[in-house]
Amino acid sequence: MRAAVTVAPRRIEVKELPDPTPAPDEALLRVEVAGICGSDLHMFDGTNPYANFPLTQGHEFSARVVALGSAYQGAVKPGDRVTVEPLIYCGECFPCRHGRPNCCVRLKVLGVHTDGAFAEMISVKSRALFPAGSLDAELTALVEPVSIGMQVVTRGQVTGDDTVVVYGAGVIGQATLVCARDRGARVLVVDKLPSRLELARKLGAEATAEAGREDVAKVIADWTNGEGPAVAVDATGVPAVIRAAIDAVAPSGRIVIVGISDQEVSIPVIQFSRKELTIVGSRNNAGVFGQALDLVQRLNDRLRVLVTHRFPLDQAQDALDLALDRPQHAEKVLLTITDTK
Repeated sequence: MRAAVTVAPRRIEVKELPDPTPAPDEALLRVEVAGICGSDLHMFDGTNPYANFPLTQGHEFSARVVALGSAYQGAVKPGDRVTVEPLIYCGECFPCRHGRPNCCVRLKVLGVHTDGAFAEMISVKSRALFPAGSLDAELTALVEPVSIGMQVVTRGQVTGDDTVVVYGAGVIGQATLVCARDRGARVLVVDKLPSRLELARKLGAEATAEAGREDVAKVIADWTNGEGPAVAVDATGVPAVIRAAIDAVAPSGRIVIVGISDQEVSIPVIQFSRKELTIVGSRNNAGVFGQALDLVQRLNDRLRVLVTHRFPLDQAQDALDLALDRPQHAEKVLLTITDTK
């Protein structure tokens, strides 16, 4: 099989590798389409602390089932299109025992800790398969990033009565917007890139604020009639943005941090008690992957606006360079790995 292998920071080589051999509890898949995620970019440029080369990246993808291990007893058949929950967890540690395998102390993620989907073939745990039905290959590859947004609104307990401000309009911010709107919430999206705000409006944002040009705090205050939003979501990982979210959110409000950073945030302790805030993190997904698949199936072509670029596997280097160097032009970049028909 061919695979796009990251061999060093910012260097990919397309190589011929042996086809994987699935274990009894695994499935062999032919990858159709794989998406490039923000975490892929941090791995690609070597800034991810788990970066260890050579590595075949990729964890959001669609595939066709080639073969199923002897232990499989589900309804998926060879030839079916599937998407895959990319988490490999132990099932035994404290978070796993309490229904939070996304926080497994031994967690591995396809394309991060082990070889992933930027390859023609991949073997995965059979328990991770989700049949996509009639959903096409590109939209099936969007299920995983939508599951991150689904986890965010679940952690934030978003309801139809809520106002939600999403800081950061990359794919995860956009996925959070879509999931919050599906619950009936009103959503305002903040970003510094006008192109991303335009996309947010297409996906249902009631309002937007352009950071660096507008007074974001005033826009949010005006939009919420001075109350502040019920829920604020940080999808940036930028300390100043997290502080702004804490200042903006309504008293008794909820803040969800899904952005990733190793930087520290300085927050006056009084904000916690004076506002009685609920601040939670959000990581991957915990039991909501099926809900994300259902949402993508219902919204279908409406989500295709997220896809801005498509590259063949042979041009994986160009695809990741574009996504990393020109974020104002690239939202979701896809690699077409094999025939999608």
